[in-house]
Amino acid sequence: MADSIAMAERIWGHWVPDGTKQVIARDVSGVDQARAVYLMLAGAHDVGKATPVFQAKPIRFEPANGGSPESLAWLPERAGLPVRRDFANFNKPSHPIAGQAIFEWYMCKTYGWKSDVARSYASVIGGHHGTPSEDCKIKDARLGELIRMGWDEAAQGLWQSVQGELLEFVIQRAGLSASLVETLGATWLSAESESLLTGLVVMADWMASNGDEGLFPLIPVPGTLTALSCDDGGCDDVHSWEGLNARAERAWSNLHLCEPWRSAPGAPDMSLDNPEDLGKWFRSRFKLPEGASPRPVQCEAARLARTVEAPGLMIIEAPMGEGKTEAALAAAELLARRTGRGGICVALPTMATTDAMFGRVHEWLDALPAPDGEDDKTIWLAHGKARLNEEFRGIIAASRRAMSSIDPDADSCGGGVRGKVTPETMVSEWMWGRKKGVLANFLVCTVDQVLMGALQMKHVVLRQLALANKVVVIDECHAYDAYMQEYLKRILEWLGGFRAPVVLLSATLPERQRREMAEAYLRGRSVGEQQHQSTASVGLADGVSELPVHPRRRRRRGMAAVAPAASAIREPSEETSAYPMITYSSGSQLRSEPVAPSGRSLQVSCRLMPDDDESLIALLDGLLESGGCIGVICDAVGRAQHAADLLSARYGSDAVRLTHSRFVDMDRMDNERELRELLGPRSTRANGRRPERLVVVGTQVLEQSLDIDFDALVTDIAPVDLLMQRLGRVHRHVRGDEQCDRPLRLQTATCYIRGIESWDGEAEPRYDGDVKAVYEEASLMETLGVMGLASLSSTMTAHLPGDIAAFVRRAYGDRAIGAIPESWRKSYAAAVDHRSGEWEKKRLRAHSYRIKSLRGMDDNRDTLTDWFKHSPLDDADDDKGQRAVRDTQETVEVMLLRRCGETVRLLPWIGDPSHGIELGAEVPTGSIPDDRLALLVSQCSVRLPAKMSGYDRIDALIDELERGCGDETLLWADSPWLAGRLTLFLEEDGDGVLHARVNGFDVSYSRVGGLGVAKAE
Repeated sequence: MADSIAMAERIWGHWVPDGTKQVIARDVSGVDQARAVYLMLAGAHDVGKATPVFQAKPIRFEPANGGSPESLAWLPERAGLPVRRDFANFNKPSHPIAGQAIFEWYMCKTYGWKSDVARSYASVIGGHHGTPSEDCKIKDARLGELIRMGWDEAAQGLWQSVQGELLEFVIQRAGLSASLVETLGATWLSAESESLLTGLVVMADWMASNGDEGLFPLIPVPGTLTALSCDDGGCDDVHSWEGLNARAERAWSNLHLCEPWRSAPGAPDMSLDNPEDLGKWFRSRFKLPEGASPRPVQCEAARLARTVEAPGLMIIEAPMGEGKTEAALAAAELLARRTGRGGICVALPTMATTDAMFGRVHEWLDALPAPDGEDDKTIWLAHGKARLNEEFRGIIAASRRAMSSIDPDADSCGGGVRGKVTPETMVSEWMWGRKKGVLANFLVCTVDQVLMGALQMKHVVLRQLALANKVVVIDECHAYDAYMQEYLKRILEWLGGFRAPVVLLSATLPERQRREMAEAYLRGRSVGEQQHQSTASVGLADGVSELPVHPRRRRRRGMAAVAPAASAIREPSEETSAYPMITYSSGSQLRSEPVAPSGRSLQVSCRLMPDDDESLIALLDGLLESGGCIGVICDAVGRAQHAADLLSARYGSDAVRLTHSRFVDMDRMDNERELRELLGPRSTRANGRRPERLVVVGTQVLEQSLDIDFDALVTDIAPVDLLMQRLGRVHRHVRGDEQCDRPLRLQTATCYIRGIESWDGEAEPRYDGDVKAVYEEASLMETLGVMGLASLSSTMTAHLPGDIAAFVRRAYGDRAIGAIPESWRKSYAAAVDHRSGEWEKKRLRAHSYRIKSLRGMDDNRDTLTDWFKHSPLDDADDDKGQRAVRDTQETVEVMLLRRCGETVRLLPWIGDPSHGIELGAEVPTGSIPDDRLALLVSQCSVRLPAKMSGYDRIDALIDELERGCGDETLLWADSPWLAGRLTLFLEEDGDGVLHARVNGFDVSYSRVGGLGVAKAE
């Protein structure tokens, strides 16, 4: 208890940002009281161990001095407490459940708390192992397990006396007087405070329970030989406050946790209304060339972040290439300072976009000045392949080197560093783990890491705490389907309740989607607003906005959650043509501001083309007559592979590149790196880096992941918002005056749209089967309708950015049918019904494991007890959590290796000569591969397609893969890179193709085409 309180003191004083403290302070009338409540709950969280059933638990060692060989029950018995030793189940009740029941009983009995108030505090204790408590289990502990709790008549109140004594010790140690405890009983903790406090208690518990890293060595049991040997002073002094504080201070220093990040006070205080100052600020943050000026959307985002009275939500809609990322980071820096947040989270849709953003955020962080010479910046990359990111691994390695040079007498990030070893941006050692990494100041992640904050998943409170501490930036917020939108709206609601600023970015956002996301955030922010009586300063840092302090009033259970009043939502009507645009909240009000375009514009000539191979070849023959770089975007991997094979046979494999999701990690990263080098903004014909002729075939990765541009584009039909994204890849960068550095025929931006298999006379188009499997026909009809492409001979010119908002808002608005040709409308109506049905199914599936509405919990005065409807997903399986919020079919990931006779080898082109690993090197099966080789093996991973792992096939697939590994991978279980991984061994056939037969499928792999799968004959 004492160790947990001591660590809680340091977490609160040195790690929790002011903005997070405010949330809890609203419920308990001040930051000082919030601190005391946290210390009390951190100290009381294990009071459930003061029960006969826990004390009788078997242990692994035999106590000295004649104690029982099975338990430490002799200790309480020696103190006069009765303990039975014949319990059949030592986990009923678990100590968190017992602790919640004890706390509720004691606070009601001793301090006169009402049961619902006691429950709101006690639910933190009941959930401190990561899973919320259940009312039925609390009742069972209180009424049905009296002997196990020590509450039976035979115990004569002895156990209750000890339990009360322990709680009084904690209350006093937390600095709470009896009168203040009674005052706390007048108000209940809100659900958002309970979540934050539970996350903070988990942190204190983990730190205080950690003896392995030298934080808190175990204290010898009194009366044992080990304890007697410590009488010479060789052990921690735990019998005085001074000794306990010294023990905690040493542990805190060894953790090396940085304090909340704070932006330097100088720069944001300059007059950003002054264009010169604003330009200077942007240039310093983003390393822009001298004289460069921020674009209008960047200026407006910075102005609103700095001046809005009560900032919360900001939605930035602007065309591709307009600098939305820089606008968001600039706004986030200002919002973090104004609202007392300790860092920033940037979330993106894919691993590829996240890896690319990680480098940009890291560079931005290193450009940020630190106040008073401090360096409180810790960064974490979170996605399924984060450990394969070389830049992130480099930061971890640099941090480890720095940690090995810690000077315990210095004071920097929890401990000093001799010399200049500390990297500009660090990864704190305590956070080198999957669960804790998200708690770093700066988090760059795939969006599922944010969405899992709304998932019924063990330790979700830690994820919510991590997000509440930050300004949350979500890029490409339009790119998520109906299923993911449900999780996005729910986490936005909770972020609103945490008062955490959120910045959403999109080039193409439908009106309905914007409205629903804004309503969700404001619904969370409105929690308690109607009840607050006054506002009060609660001892916050300078510059941090004040929050209202309010008593909570009981609402009738079952009342529906009330959405923000319609009058609070002041946004453009469906008819608005404003674009770019920033929608933002000020308190409970939502407003929108049109933003002047930067002046960058592009006209793209769009035309339909037949979907057959001959037409594709004929088109590219003409386009490439004088050279050029052409992009071919396909909606499905199979279509992309077929197109690449076709074009390679025509133009040669050196002139064609293929990229999609079914390459092993190493090949995928190499593909993307090569494309950036060949077609990025710094590659020109003048410097010889841009090829004379190149065709790039790819899937949706070309939509948003890579900063590359094409001279012309061929694309499959897609929903209009995604098609607009694809158009942004044509002439993305300026290539000479009037694009004169491009081939003459390609100096006018042109896009050719395929994927339409046939036109049924004068009726609607018929789409390729693979295209229909990816996108709803209704959405494809809307694309053609709003763009005026009603027949194969149709052409139109898209004016970017002007047409982006107009097309998207019309296609997704209530009057979309007006753009649909009359002859299509019967089929369109049926397609809309089908899409609506599919969306509804997705929404309902999302509700299965989505946490409760914060506003609904507030209206019904619910606590975290019974928070989840189902058993939570285990936090040990992030992969399962990511699939849960993405509505993806469960698939199997395998590492691809070659079997060559009696040896196992890397794929022929994979190796690391710089570290002595030749291409196609042998991988040992009779020993554990060294770390560098094991890393390469893990980078040979790819997911098998969903058709191989359907609901009725996945178990058989895994079973066959495990049998195929035989004994060859047994020793790999001791490698951190390879443990628990499945391997698929490929063999070469007579034509040099690598292949295997698995569970009724022929699987092949090549460096050029990636993974191919076909049903075995």
